[in-house]
This record gives sequence, C-alpha cells and structure tokens, in this order.
Amino acid sequence: MILLDPNVLVYALNEDAPQHEASRALVERALAGRVPAALVPQVLVEAFAILTDPRRIERPLGPSEAWAALTPARLALPVLPLDGRALEEVADLLVERPTAGQGVFDVLLVAQMRAHGLAAVCTYNVQDFEGFAELLVEPPERVLARRWAGRGLRARGPGRPAPPRRA
Repeated sequence: MILLDPNVLVYALNEDAPQHEASRALVERALAGRVPAALVPQVLVEAFAILTDPRRIERPLGPSEAWAALTPARLALPVLPLDGRALEEVADLLVERPTAGQGVFDVLLVAQMRAHGLAAVCTYNVQDFEGFAELLVEPPERVLARRWAGRGLRARGPGRPAPPRRA
C-alpha cells in the first residue's frame, strides 16, 4: 500500500497544475481500488491548507469547497490514525535524522508510515524523503508506469501488497 502525499491530492484537483493529469489519473485509480493507497489525517489537513491558501495556489477554494473536494478520497481510501506508535517513531526519527522547522512534517509522515507498516509514498517532493533509505519514494508518473498499477492490485495485510500478476 502506498501513502499519497498532500501534493498529489492537490495536483489531482488543480487543473492549472502541470502535474494535474498524472495526479488525477493516479488518484482515480486509487479511488477505484486499482492502486492500493492510503491517507493519514495529516495528508488531508495539509492538502486542505494548500487548497485554501492564495499564496500557494492560483485559484484557492473556500473552506467548504476544499473539504468537499477532499471528501471522495477521505471516504474511499483508508485514513490511518495518528497514534502513540507514530509519535514514538517521531522521537526515533529525530535521533536518526535530526530535523528542525518545516521538515518535521515530513518526519511525521514517515513516522506514521512506519507505524502502519507502509514502505512507499507517492509524492512530487521526492527530495523531502531523502535519507529515509527504507522508503520507496516515487512521483505519480512512476507509480502509474508500474505494471501492477492498472491491474487491480489489492493489499494483503498492513503494508504488504500482493505480487504482480504475470502476463
């Protein structure tokens, strides 16, 4: 199962973005169950913040409109909870990779991934996850190019995708 980064959700909704088509295609496949994907509350909140911020997006949405735009993903995909395990992972990660300022938000995403057994994240900010060697970090175009992306792959247990079918 792959965690969708906030930027993928935002680009999927923002038709003005050059990343729109690939992001939209990936999110549509995830919503249809053809790409095993998950969210965490932080992803939804960060996406909401971007969608409503005129400094971050050319045509921001109003709060109700932004939340409504995120609702299909929120309802169709698993939203994995932020729990004590993730917060303990943050502590461990800050020792492994000292981080300050805004970088802590990426550390929190990685901590939540670890807590839920996820080893892959789909993002356009690949550089933000450098140094986390255990993670597979790919943009939507690369995820879509995978042979299994369009073949109905389902997750088997927490973070364990089924093997791709052979042609």
